[in-house]
Amino acid sequence: MAAFTTDVLKPRFHSAIVDWGKKNFPEMELLEKNWSTYFQGQPQFALYAKIGKIKSDLIEYGKFAGRPKFEKAGEMAGNMFFSAKDIIKAQCSTEFGSVQQHRISLEQATGDEAKYCVMRIMAEELRHAYQMFWVLDHDSTWKKLGMGDVAAETMDELLAMKTGEHVLDAFNIEFTHFIDNIVFGALIDLVGKYQLDMQKVFSYAPMARSMPPMFSEEGFHLGTGKRFLREYATDAAGGKGRWSFPEIQKVINQWYPRGLEMFGNEHGGTTTVEFGFKDKTNGVAQGEYIEEVRQILEHVNMGIVQARNPKMSPPDARKVINEILATGDKVESVGADEIIYLPSNKFYRRRGLPEYVFKPFDMRGELITESGKPIAADSYFAYLETQLPGKYLKTADFEKFKTHYKKTEAGETW
Repeated sequence: MAAFTTDVLKPRFHSAIVDWGKKNFPEMELLEKNWSTYFQGQPQFALYAKIGKIKSDLIEYGKFAGRPKFEKAGEMAGNMFFSAKDIIKAQCSTEFGSVQQHRISLEQATGDEAKYCVMRIMAEELRHAYQMFWVLDHDSTWKKLGMGDVAAETMDELLAMKTGEHVLDAFNIEFTHFIDNIVFGALIDLVGKYQLDMQKVFSYAPMARSMPPMFSEEGFHLGTGKRFLREYATDAAGGKGRWSFPEIQKVINQWYPRGLEMFGNEHGGTTTVEFGFKDKTNGVAQGEYIEEVRQILEHVNMGIVQARNPKMSPPDARKVINEILATGDKVESVGADEIIYLPSNKFYRRRGLPEYVFKPFDMRGELITESGKPIAADSYFAYLETQLPGKYLKTADFEKFKTHYKKTEAGETW
């Protein structure tokens, strides 16, 4: 028996997403033509909604636990209705946003395999956006008396969004080189994995049924990021890569803080659990994410050690990495400046807990001070310029950060 059934949107929004794809992802035709060459044995891509199976027909978490899941949006009252809409909107925005971002640097790919892997990611992200439209479009109860057609208004708003206008900061950052495509896959799609997994319990049944197929596809996105990130790092170890160790580290530094912020405030998330939308609070999920990123970077570093020591076993490579981290010494031909580090969760944060948001913390999580006081904004910006990619420093996202940082330092609101 198939793991899912399929459905299509009503003609208006089906055509709207097809047209959006032609504008923002015209390479789709090329991907479809060469799909079997690069993804042999994988079902040919198709743009439709996949409706999966849910673990339980009953709400599993929160104040409605034990009741049947809501089949109609109109059954959810007040804040619950609008919170569900906001989660669906944010999820869809990430899908559209990532397609737009990936295309910016697609032609800079390190080879045809990497390019087609990213194109597949783009296609599946477009399908995920289509899926979220299905959640809204197939249920007439999103239209309520006195509220208008909430679904149609939301979908129209999403179709009009450009890079810089999406719900989450991570999807408003323009890619400046192909390594952004890869690190984004390793770090940001990893957050996507967590969100989709948490939302498998969603108390609104159509959303819950959408999660298993999306979660399955997200594994390829994350796997692509992890595989090529390790490849680029081992290339650097052999002196033949396009990016040096410091360059790779700076891209990690750029994206990791935005990944952390995608979970929301570390002390928040209780309402989404109470509504039965997710099974974990923000802080719990973020903590698991931090540990998984640490493991990803350890795997990358083991690749670096083994590139320098081809006969070394994985356990021995892990021991070398741990020794370098503990001592800062050069071990088995690998220096402390030739591995990739996990930045502190306090570094370069613009959302989260007030004790470190828009505060001058360094990569290790230490507050940078002068005469016993936090350094001034311009001095911190100068430090960040040594820790972030040069091209990124010229983007609208970094300029926005600096503007908000200065306003926060001056005690202003924004």
